[in-house]
Amino acid sequence: MSFNGANFAADSVVLANGVAMPTTYVSPTKLVVSGTASQVGSIQFKVQQPAPGMVIGNSVNLQVAVPTVSIALTPSTASVALGASRSFAATVTGSANTSVMWSVNGVAGGSSAVGTITSGGIYTAPAVMPAGSTVAVTAAAAASPSTVASATVTLTVPVVVTVSPGTTTLLLGASHSFSATVTGSANTAVTWSVNGTTGGSPAVGTITSGGVFTAPAAMPVGSTVLVRATAVANGTSYGGAVVTLTSPPPPAVSLANARFLEQTSFGPTPATLAKVQQMGQAAYLEEQFNLPETVIPVLVDNSMGTLRQWALHNYTVAPDQLRQRVAYSLGQIIVTSANKLIYADEILPWLRLLSQHAFGNYRTLLLEVSKSPSMGKYLDLANSVKPGVAGGANENYAREIMQLFTIGLWQLNPDGSTTLDAAGYPIPTYNQATIQQVSLALTGWTYATAPGATSVGLNWEYFGAPMITRAQFHDMGSKTFLGVTIPAGQTVEQDLESVVDTLMNHPNTAPFIATRLIRLMVMSNPSPGYIQRVADVFVNNGSGVRGDLKAVVTAIVMDPEARQDVPTVNGGRLKEPILQTAGFLRSLNGQFTSGQQLTYMFDYIAQGVLAPPSVFNWYSPLYHVPKSSLFGPEFQIYTPSEAASRGNLMYHLLTTQGGDSTLDLAPFQPYGNDMAGLVEAANQILLYGRMPEAMKTVLINAAAPGYDAKTRIETVIYLTILSGQYAVQY
Repeated sequence: MSFNGANFAADSVVLANGVAMPTTYVSPTKLVVSGTASQVGSIQFKVQQPAPGMVIGNSVNLQVAVPTVSIALTPSTASVALGASRSFAATVTGSANTSVMWSVNGVAGGSSAVGTITSGGIYTAPAVMPAGSTVAVTAAAAASPSTVASATVTLTVPVVVTVSPGTTTLLLGASHSFSATVTGSANTAVTWSVNGTTGGSPAVGTITSGGVFTAPAAMPVGSTVLVRATAVANGTSYGGAVVTLTSPPPPAVSLANARFLEQTSFGPTPATLAKVQQMGQAAYLEEQFNLPETVIPVLVDNSMGTLRQWALHNYTVAPDQLRQRVAYSLGQIIVTSANKLIYADEILPWLRLLSQHAFGNYRTLLLEVSKSPSMGKYLDLANSVKPGVAGGANENYAREIMQLFTIGLWQLNPDGSTTLDAAGYPIPTYNQATIQQVSLALTGWTYATAPGATSVGLNWEYFGAPMITRAQFHDMGSKTFLGVTIPAGQTVEQDLESVVDTLMNHPNTAPFIATRLIRLMVMSNPSPGYIQRVADVFVNNGSGVRGDLKAVVTAIVMDPEARQDVPTVNGGRLKEPILQTAGFLRSLNGQFTSGQQLTYMFDYIAQGVLAPPSVFNWYSPLYHVPKSSLFGPEFQIYTPSEAASRGNLMYHLLTTQGGDSTLDLAPFQPYGNDMAGLVEAANQILLYGRMPEAMKTVLINAAAPGYDAKTRIETVIYLTILSGQYAVQY
């Protein structure tokens, strides 16, 4: 209580009915007194100024009465759904004690029949009670229990919204219909939202007023969105559904067509797979036979390095892929090399002959290769002369045209198996005397005379035209070899044709060439039946023609063993580096660029482009898989160190794009956060659906920890292309 007056001092005291009260001095005009009246009645207040000179001021009377306690309850009316809760607040005035006591229908704290209420005023409606019933929630002031306030609560059936289906998985860009059921209200209308936005948005998906949800076109795979339906009758009642977004599964690749293209090209591309699917294998093969030949360029700089760059680029982009694959295979039978032919113009005649005659006749190819200045230099046929003062016949080409180009070392049965003598030993096909006789028949060839020059003798190297003959250097005697005698007096050209005819008609040539081409294009260990079927076509294309390479190639790739899509124990062939890398780039719609600087890397992995180390090719055609009886020529250049270097090259191609090579990882992008989808994409694009389940698990475990989608994609692709499943052409 405050007293206002004048001349108050710090020691002034307020008297109540003569009793000194606790007094606080505020100022000369104000005192504050504290205390409690003990009874109803009049109290006389005076201010006393203590001694010396004690002074008592005038008196003021104050009437003390009993206080009035009141209580108010908020809200005073409410609707509460059965089983739901609602908070009430009680405000007490007229008393320092503001606590209240709660009851429902007169029962302190309520009951399960009418609902319960906490000491804090939270009312919970009963679970079961006739809808429309009412109860009274009452608060009584603790200071005056007879002072009460009540609120009327109308019990209602709750409004419940149920969305169906409650969960679903949806492809990006796809649509799905949801339905909403509203109970507890005559108004069954709802409003739809996605992630809290009415109608949704392009970022998270949209939904119509009828509940048709359309997933966004792009969003991290595995993300979820919440589709919600809210009751129009009650904005706090809603139901929801969780939608998990996923990418469309990678399209399945036809294993049959992919294997066909692995055998007839430098690897399938998305475009060639689609084309074979549309046309069929036979029609596609015929189209390839009829495509114009890719022109091999004349290089102004005459650089072997530039030609090697072009060759690697051409393997991946040439439209006449079948011709390129056959020419590449023939070039591993009839070999020359940049190791000796160091300028581009020296090896170009050989390259052009392989391309021109890939679908022609093997006899014509042999004849033209024998006249080629490329072979003239590489195997020393140019300027090989009859015995005498000028020298003697060079035996290199005579040996290799038999050993490697036609009949091989050992006599063969029509099915390619080795013919054995009575003691069980292989029978040699020829001997040194045979080589000497053939070398005499091949004397008298020299390089063409260069433009502007004149010559009647042996010429120095010129590669602009086939070799020419010089009769004076040719051995004119008869020659006997392989059961045939060439009569004396024939011209240089006639003797060459006699040699080629003898070799073409030898019973070994058909199974020998059939075996080599099958191993280079389809599998390393063909069955005897497969070899014989192809050899029979080499002998007779159906029209009485021997050596028809178009017919032979068709027989190789369309044979039932080639078209057997279920791997056999001895099936397949190891891909050499050029085929593995070119095939990888093509599978991802990529290429070696025309100006790439990668050819040197193939030197490190034992397949120098256009540069095999010997006339036997990059690897021996008779090499076996280590510790096995199976043939596996390509395994000879797949040592541990070369395998590691090959892996480094593949990693470079995968992760370093631009000047040297290109590839398109777009088919994998939708699955950067979807490990199962990512591995399945690698399975389809790279392995054509043949990935074992155990391998899928390994890839998921290896790539899942990657810190971003790019890392995970590269990890899965890299491990796939290093696997035996990819390294072997099945």
